[in-house]
Parts: sequence; structure tokens; C-alpha cells
Amino acid sequence: MIRRSKLAVFALAASVAAALLPLSIAGATEFPKKPVGMIVAYSPGGGTDTAARVIAKYVQPHLGQRLIIQNKPGAGGQIGFTALAKAKNDGYKIGFINIPSIFMVKMLRDNVPYEMSDFEAIANIQLDPVVLVVKEDSPYKTFKDFLAAAKKDPGKVNVGGDGPQSNNQLQVVVAEKALTVDFNFVPFNGSGPAITATLGDQVVASVPSASSATSHIKNGRLRALAVFSDKRYAYLPDVPTIKEVSGVDVPGIGASMRGVAVPKGMPEDVKAVIKNAFQKVMKDPAFIAHAEKMGLPLHYMNADDFSAYLSEAATSIEGYIPLLK
Repeated sequence: MIRRSKLAVFALAASVAAALLPLSIAGATEFPKKPVGMIVAYSPGGGTDTAARVIAKYVQPHLGQRLIIQNKPGAGGQIGFTALAKAKNDGYKIGFINIPSIFMVKMLRDNVPYEMSDFEAIANIQLDPVVLVVKEDSPYKTFKDFLAAAKKDPGKVNVGGDGPQSNNQLQVVVAEKALTVDFNFVPFNGSGPAITATLGDQVVASVPSASSATSHIKNGRLRALAVFSDKRYAYLPDVPTIKEVSGVDVPGIGASMRGVAVPKGMPEDVKAVIKNAFQKVMKDPAFIAHAEKMGLPLHYMNADDFSAYLSEAATSIEGYIPLLK
């Protein structure tokens, strides 16, 4: 009787243990149980927002839930980056981070409520250069026309862009130094509003990300005068580089790296699900085809490579910061 009772207890214990083991394993794979929010630190219509919405559409089958874009624009990205840094690290809040902007905010301002250590890299998605555009009916037909006007009236030619203290403004001040010219930079909450201001004659030109301007250039609403890159932008092959039109090497430091990050301390199993989803979507033929159609310049880095790049970029960007002070 006693022996049978002991056997029964052992059998029960074994069955409980067997039941609990798969439950614990399943718990790691049940994420996500609800839609995931992606913070975008810029306004709708800009390059970052456009890229986020396209990738959100195609990542769903790989993630297993919808990815909902949450725009938090303002202060050159500081509001959105801070919201991501302070978000709960349960996997249901992730975000796009933009380089160099996320570094510039931290390097140029006092009391910024985030540290780079508040973020953990997931994947880089894009490398998007800055392009100089004017309205199609602008009197500036070429970059030389534009440059001559700016040199004739220093500080009078208004150039819009995301800002203040953004990658767009950094590209402008680096170009000013290299070309010995003085523009009047006018900040907006993202490339989208800067383009709208250009189309509405509020500024004579703007320096948006190339991806956010491509459709406007192709439909004839904007004219691109130059791209700030060592080589021509693949989706706008007729637009010359800044060196081609000026004869001067102007570093394309304003090019925006756009990647996915999460708040630090996220459980490894949850983070692995997110990494896997973005790795898969970057190989998804439907996503790649859509990105090609829209002119979205993809540049994938996995979590380790993206993390290493962030460390290197911080040092490079710091050397240009004095130009903005």
C-alpha cells in the first residue's frame, strides 16, 4: 500500500513536471499576444515615417501581430527617442532610431533625458542620403544657379529641413563650410513638412532625405539639384552628386541611417522574436519589391553589426558637432 502510494506520488510529480516544462517553453514563444507599437520620432510623410509604414505592412506575418506606427515628432527627434528610451521593455514598444540625429541631440543639448545605453540594437534598415530640392517652377534650374544666388545674398536664401540640430541641418552647415557660402536654415518637424513648405513657397529650397523626396521629384513637383553622396542615388540616377555640380568634396554626413531599437533590458527570448521578424522581412521578396518601387534605399545590418556601427558613428559625428554650436 505504502509502495503504491509512493509510486502514485512520483507519477503525479513527474506528470506535473512534464506539463510545466512545455508551458515554460511555450511562454517564450507566445510573444507577441497583441499588436506592437513602433515609435517614429518624426512627423507623417517624411522619409522615416514612410519607411516605417512600409516595413510595418510586411513584417506582420513574420512578427505574428500588427506593427502600429506611433509618430512622436518634435525637438529634432528628442521627443520620440526619449519616449522609446523610457518605454516598458516587454517587447510591445519598439522604435526607429536615426543616425546621426540621435547622437546630435545628445551631444548638442543639456539635460537630454536619454543615454545611448538606454537602447539595444535590433537591425538597421536603411541608408538614406540628403538631397537638395527646389520647386519645379523655381528660377534655380541648376545647383550653380542656386549657389550663385546664395553667395550674392549671404544668409538670405532660405533652406528648409528637419530640425533644429538634425541630420539635415548638419548637412547644411558642413556644405556651407566646404562651399564657403551662408544659407538660412529653417527648421521643420521632419522632411515631410519641409517639402510641403517648399511646395508652398515658404522656403526656396529644402534638404529632405532622398526617399521622402523621390515621389515628388518623379511626378514633377520638385526638382533635385544635387544629392549629398559619393555616388548617385540609385532611385534618382539623373540627379548629380554634390561633387559633380560643385567640384568640391562635401561629406555626406547628413545621410540618415534608420534602424530598429528597443528599450534596454528586454528579455532575450522576446528580443529574439523581434530580431528574427526583421531579419526575415528584409529578405521578403514582396517587401523588397515594394521598397524598390517606392525608392526606399535598404541597407540591412543585423543586431551585432548595427551595434558596432553605432559605436563607431558616435566618434565620427562628434567631430562635426562644433559646426552647429
